[in-house]
Amino acid sequence: MKILAIRLKNLTSIEGTVEVDFTAEPLCSAGIFAISGPTGAGKSTLLDALCLALYDKAPRFTASVESVNLADVGDNRINQSDVRNLLRRGTSDGYAEVDFLGVDGHRYRSCWSVRRTRNKVSGSLQPQMMEVKELDTGKEFQGTKKELLAQLVELIGLTYEQFTRTVLLAQNDFATFLKSKGAAKAELLEKLTGTGVYSFISQEVFARNKAAQEEVALIHNKMSVIELIPEEEQLALQKEKELLAEKRSEGIKLLAEQNAQLNVVRSLKTQEELRTKKQKEEQGEQARLKTALDILASQEEGLVRFKAQWEAIQPDLKRARQLDVQIQSQQEGYIQSQQLLQAARKQVQEQDKRKRMVEEQLHLSYQTLRRLLNVAGTEDSLLLEQVEETLRQEEGNLSAGIETNEKRLERLNAFGYPSLAEEQVKLQKELARQQNIRQLTEALKKAMSEIEHLEKEAADCSKELSEREVALKTVQRLYENARMAVGKDVKALRRQLEEGEACPVCGSTSHPYHREQEVVDTLFRNMEQEYNAATAVYQQVNNRSIALQRDLAHQKMIAGQVREQLSAFQKESADTGNEEQIQQRLGELAKLILEYRNLYAEWQRGDEEIKKLRSHYEALRENVSRCRLAMQKVSAANEQSVLLQNAAIAEQKRFEVIEKALDTLRRERSGLLKGKSADEAEAAVARREGELNLALEKARKEVETAQNGLSGLQGELKQIASSIEELQVRQKQIEFPEQLPEAIKKQQEENLNTERSLSIIEARLLQQAKNKAAVELIAKELSEKQSVADRWAKLNKLIGSADGTKFKVIAQSYTLNLLLLHANKHLSYLSKRYKLQQVPGTLALQVVDCDMCDEIRTVYSLSGGESFLISLALALGLSSLSSNNLKVESLFIDEGFGSLDAESLRTAMEALEQLQMQGRKIGVISHVQEMSERISVQVQVHKKVNGKSVLSVVG
Repeated sequence: MKILAIRLKNLTSIEGTVEVDFTAEPLCSAGIFAISGPTGAGKSTLLDALCLALYDKAPRFTASVESVNLADVGDNRINQSDVRNLLRRGTSDGYAEVDFLGVDGHRYRSCWSVRRTRNKVSGSLQPQMMEVKELDTGKEFQGTKKELLAQLVELIGLTYEQFTRTVLLAQNDFATFLKSKGAAKAELLEKLTGTGVYSFISQEVFARNKAAQEEVALIHNKMSVIELIPEEEQLALQKEKELLAEKRSEGIKLLAEQNAQLNVVRSLKTQEELRTKKQKEEQGEQARLKTALDILASQEEGLVRFKAQWEAIQPDLKRARQLDVQIQSQQEGYIQSQQLLQAARKQVQEQDKRKRMVEEQLHLSYQTLRRLLNVAGTEDSLLLEQVEETLRQEEGNLSAGIETNEKRLERLNAFGYPSLAEEQVKLQKELARQQNIRQLTEALKKAMSEIEHLEKEAADCSKELSEREVALKTVQRLYENARMAVGKDVKALRRQLEEGEACPVCGSTSHPYHREQEVVDTLFRNMEQEYNAATAVYQQVNNRSIALQRDLAHQKMIAGQVREQLSAFQKESADTGNEEQIQQRLGELAKLILEYRNLYAEWQRGDEEIKKLRSHYEALRENVSRCRLAMQKVSAANEQSVLLQNAAIAEQKRFEVIEKALDTLRRERSGLLKGKSADEAEAAVARREGELNLALEKARKEVETAQNGLSGLQGELKQIASSIEELQVRQKQIEFPEQLPEAIKKQQEENLNTERSLSIIEARLLQQAKNKAAVELIAKELSEKQSVADRWAKLNKLIGSADGTKFKVIAQSYTLNLLLLHANKHLSYLSKRYKLQQVPGTLALQVVDCDMCDEIRTVYSLSGGESFLISLALALGLSSLSSNNLKVESLFIDEGFGSLDAESLRTAMEALEQLQMQGRKIGVISHVQEMSERISVQVQVHKKVNGKSVLSVVG
């Protein structure tokens, strides 16, 4: 896995778009580079952008545990742990984009972006978006943000936690880890390696053991609250239950007998009341029967009278039928005549309408003629013969105009306009080509002059650069010698020198600097300043040389482009003369074309005039034809109107005769049957006869119903009398019938008391059976729970603890051994003097000093530089431990160098320079000046006003 490029826009202090491309120079060939700048400039923002683009997370929010909402723009609020807080205030959108090499060897690009509503600074924050695509094929990955993040983990080969332990290393965590206590080491290992499951297991074992013991205690408590009845008391309760059951049966039997006797007394009283009621109903039925017989006699008499009246009106009915037939016949003639009359009147109206329409058409035609001829007056004042004479004159004018315009067209065709226009375009193109050649020739001369100047200046600069390089190497060699002279080992050796004794290095017996350490240090500082000045001058000349080479290449590229354009224009050469000749010919062509256009405009005006004359002539001729046709239609319409009016008058006279005969027959018929038809009269008679028959039948049914009801009541009275006699006999056999309700109530109370006593005993016996079954179940459950609790107690004794420390320390001891294995491997590259070991039985660390015959040293005896080397080895060891055999080619180390002295810092730099030889590109984030000076390739972050920072890559 390798980071190829980082791009970001409008994040924290960095405003606008910036890019750090590790595939371009100088970062491409640099094994180690520095990300430098003052505190708060935005160095760590680059790493935040890296994590945002790959995981939608940022390291700076890891420590945020409180859920606090902060004010955003307007009334909006945003949680303090929300990664959208990285968007720079006062901007509407931002993004973080990373190009990386995946575990499959393909190049990918992941982009995280956020914007405000409608891309306005005052808009509310929208949800962040993720986009992922493969750079080699251009394929875009699809899915939700969660799905894209899962695919990124597969492509990178690391989770976010593994990434921040493998690619991003926080140095301070391992300096703390080196000297912390055992429990703190376990917690820190747990955080760094992601093995917190061991603490969880320890706490879970403790919790489950506690729960198991509580369950056993709860079962004991449940068993202790169950009460069982003694055996003797249970037998006594069983015997008492049998006696009470027998007593309950006897009481129920006695109560049933008493209720039966009470029913006899109540039934006798009920039957006597019912007999009285039925006797009253019998009297009512007898009166109803008498009334029904009277109604029946009256209905029979009315039916006889109705039949006699019907026989009397038969002659009028016969005459009415004859008149109805005659009226019907006359009515058909009347309707037919009326329809003919209405049709004749309608034809007259329609003809009048058609006549008016024809007259209107004639009027409109005359109006159109007057408008075309621009003549006022009425139709009578406008004669068609005059109009036709005008029509012939216009026809002559039209022919003359057409002949004149055809002559103009012949003159236009003689000009040969297409060839003139073609020649004009060709000459214009040639003129433009010659002008371009002149301009490009001048530009080429200017570019060649600039190239000559830049080549001369570049040669001078190259010569100066060679001289500066020779001088820098000389100063660097002197500086390195001076640095070795002030080294720690040299100082110790110098202190051991004695006057007159030979130096073990050079063999001299004279030691001028033995007592003059301050002079040596002053010489070294002067040499160091001279070396730094020479380096700065060399860098300045080198930058100037690069700029000149860039400008020279740019000018050569411009000159090449001008030559290509000039060559292309020269190939298009045409034999049309020079610029002056072309311009003269263009002037002649312009005059000819102007003359052609004036004649063409004259022809167009003539053509428009001919079109107007032809249109007027055609309209006038058409309207004359319409007028003649309309006059013929008006004459025909007048003749047709006279014929239709005569036919309508004849039909009116015939209709009046038929109407008079029909009125005479209707007056005679209205005097018979009160004007009703024979069928209606017969229907009314039949309806009345039916009503009388129905009333007679109803009266007969009423009589029959009254007779049946009376017979039924008499039968019911006989049955009631028989029941009363039987009940009276049974009542005489009962002693004290009036005391039965009180005796029944007393027996019911006694039975209830017996039932209550029996229920209490049965409930106690049933509870005894349930308690025995419950005790057996609880005993079985107790045995099972006790077995489980014993197992958890043993496991809790081994690894369980309330805070998870016991198993965490055991498990992290193995993790620490594996970590030290990887750390010692890296430490062997950094310093062969030391090895790390675990103090047996603890999580404490100790150091083996190989230069001191493998002496065991405490980590507290290490100097600052030595602690840094060992801490760095631990960080790299964790990186190897977390990468799961994944090749990680990028490494970023964030801060941790500020507390080192100058010598420790040099040691650290030498260690980092050795580390890059292992194939990793290392980025060091630091604001330490000396480290920044030692690393030539730098990503510099400069603070500006208003909290704004800018980024530049130097080297």
